[in-house]
Amino acid sequence: MKITNISSTIVRISRSRDLATAYGVSTSTNTVVAQVRTDDGVTGIGQTVSPGAWGGDTVETIKHHIDDLLAPALLGADPFNIEGAHQRMFQAHRAAVNARTALDFALWDIKGKALGLPVSQLLGGACMPGAVCHGFVEREEPKAMAARIQEMTAKDGWTWFKTKIGFTVDEDIAWYSQLRDLVGDEIRFQLDGNTGYTLGDAVQALTQLERQGGVALFEQPVRYLDEMAHLAARLETPMQADESTGGGPRSVYEIARERAAHVLHYKIHRYGGLLPCQRMSAIAEAAGLEISVAPYFDIIAAAAAHLAAATPIAKWPAGFSDMTDTILAEPYQPNGQILPPPPGPGLGVAIDEDKLAYYAALQ
Repeated sequence: MKITNISSTIVRISRSRDLATAYGVSTSTNTVVAQVRTDDGVTGIGQTVSPGAWGGDTVETIKHHIDDLLAPALLGADPFNIEGAHQRMFQAHRAAVNARTALDFALWDIKGKALGLPVSQLLGGACMPGAVCHGFVEREEPKAMAARIQEMTAKDGWTWFKTKIGFTVDEDIAWYSQLRDLVGDEIRFQLDGNTGYTLGDAVQALTQLERQGGVALFEQPVRYLDEMAHLAARLETPMQADESTGGGPRSVYEIARERAAHVLHYKIHRYGGLLPCQRMSAIAEAAGLEISVAPYFDIIAAAAAHLAAATPIAKWPAGFSDMTDTILAEPYQPNGQILPPPPGPGLGVAIDEDKLAYYAALQ
């Protein structure tokens, strides 16, 4: 089997609710979908997220990387040789990490489809139910958030909610105090700072937030590893590294060496796909760390669920992205608080070609 053609499509889909973070406000999610075709008629699909303009490649750059740099390097290659494909892509453009992710997913999809096996089986076999999920509430006035939490708890049984901090110390402390007064003691919060604090601000804010109770996890409140390590040693609440994982396997080693976090938050597009994530997980497990896997949505969600199912340290929850539409032929959503991997061969999901063409035409 040989790779004969690779194509990519930019897809922007609006969020159901705007996402406000320390970086700014996001109204949509920008992605690139890749399709890798073979001479045996098997087509693999992949998808990657663009982090631009908050610190990474735009969708236009990712599409250029796929179409003009990585695709020529993969044409004629054996899609089963995923390690070799990664080496080819790295040599073609070592900085094209987001683009490599989409093609990595597509190669695993091809291999699974050709062998009649789900990707989780190719990754070693399912030992977990899938990607663990939590609820997510956008940062708003406490009364509006409490009403949203009550609604989601009654509907789906959520007791763990992620929301945002990292704005100002006084604002965050006052906001959380009001929110805690409005929700029950059974509600736990994962507070994500998105590197918004200085170390001094983080010490003030996090120690006071921790005293108020109900905090299950602090996520990346500061930027640098020595700052994360200071907080991890000072606080009783576990610390999760998110932005600090961007260097892939090397970052996991450095986080473990510095004792900068207890949990790693995987955003697979940052590392180049499932193959690098397996290496990261081996280092993390050896260091006594555990992970959460960000499922996002659509093809990315399927890949994340397969990875989580095959990774014994994938025990911490992450949020499924609430989008206004899907490009999949059949909607793919969490089952309660678990996103199980689709049971079919490969990634187990298929593209709705009409929707793909519709969203491509909107660009």
